[in-house]
Amino acid sequence: MKYKKASANILVFNCGSSSLKYRLISMPQEQELISGEAERVGIKAKNSSSIKHSVLGKERVLTLELSDHTAAFKKVIELIEEDCKADKHLRFNAFAHRYVHPGNYFKKTIRINKSVLKKLKDTLVLAPIHNPISYKLIELCSKEFPKVPQFAIFDTAFHCDIPKEFSTYAINSKIAKKYGLKRIGFHGISHEYVLHKACGFLKRNPKLQKVISCHLGTGGASICAINAGKSINSSMGFTPLEGLMMNTRSGDMDLGLFFYIMFKEGLSRKQAEEILNKKSGVLGVFNASSDLNDAFKSIDEDGRAKMVFDMYVRRVKKYIGFYELILKKADILIFTDSLGAGLFLLRENVCKGLECFGVFLDKKINREYHGGIRDISSKNSQTRILIVPTNEEIMIARQAYKEYCHGFNS
Repeated sequence: MKYKKASANILVFNCGSSSLKYRLISMPQEQELISGEAERVGIKAKNSSSIKHSVLGKERVLTLELSDHTAAFKKVIELIEEDCKADKHLRFNAFAHRYVHPGNYFKKTIRINKSVLKKLKDTLVLAPIHNPISYKLIELCSKEFPKVPQFAIFDTAFHCDIPKEFSTYAINSKIAKKYGLKRIGFHGISHEYVLHKACGFLKRNPKLQKVISCHLGTGGASICAINAGKSINSSMGFTPLEGLMMNTRSGDMDLGLFFYIMFKEGLSRKQAEEILNKKSGVLGVFNASSDLNDAFKSIDEDGRAKMVFDMYVRRVKKYIGFYELILKKADILIFTDSLGAGLFLLRENVCKGLECFGVFLDKKINREYHGGIRDISSKNSQTRILIVPTNEEIMIARQAYKEYCHGFNS
């Protein structure tokens, strides 16, 4: 059966632990009609929360109390419905949700129905910071707007073709098979977006390029090796805990140390997991903050700030070096997200020493970066080094719109 393409306004939701980003995007022209973000959701302080709400480029900021994501969702919907009354062209035709970890249930964008919802409920423990929030929003959308179709776009989908030699863990194969334990990878929506954006900028075919994508955010961070348009390895594993050190996550570590801490401190599994996920990483080393930006500001005066910065750089370089080897030299090296695009000294220190792989940074251009896509490689660099701001919401809208046009039998 063929389905006719039609115009549709896709309302995208991208949940964070204390934030709710949203975009109303008119497809297929990809025009952003409404955008916004609810910030400091669930923070228990009077008037600590806010919503930045923009309609056709005109922004206003509301300061209010948002006790949880349910309250944030209801206020956002209220604002959008007010806009719809003033302009019928702002009505939404479908919801699209970024969903971090679907386990082994789904490998591509799916239209949500009762069966899908039941399976998603089983995945809440896999990404305890994000999945429960996204699931709750999906339930709210179903309840408030039962006739509006919903789509789940998965952060793991881009990594579903990682070769077995890279996705398989060296553990008992029967246990691994029983629980589906393998490298899953995350930030796939962002990695896929910057891949195509970078290749478009350079006028190159993604299927002919070897790319290393560094998604370095103030929260999560991961590096992805891409060959012929597909992810072949990711620094994150079965959960987002593996890989780089992050704001509060430890990243790679000796598992024996994990068990040693549990034994010495008499910790339960839950308590130990809390330390590794929420009290480690930048926060664990720097102590003063979990934001690498804060460490960067005091790098010349504070020994701990310099140490955590150097640790972060070394771990990024470790993965880039590994991926350069398995790709047999990358054509493009991408830096994206808040730290990747925001800290010139981070990019400079990461690229230092990578000359053996043909990576040569132009320090002057790198330090003068002020936004947008920029080639910061020197003229003699064999690898093009690009800063590419990410846009997960537009990727989510594209994938949801594609499924919206195809139609589904619920």
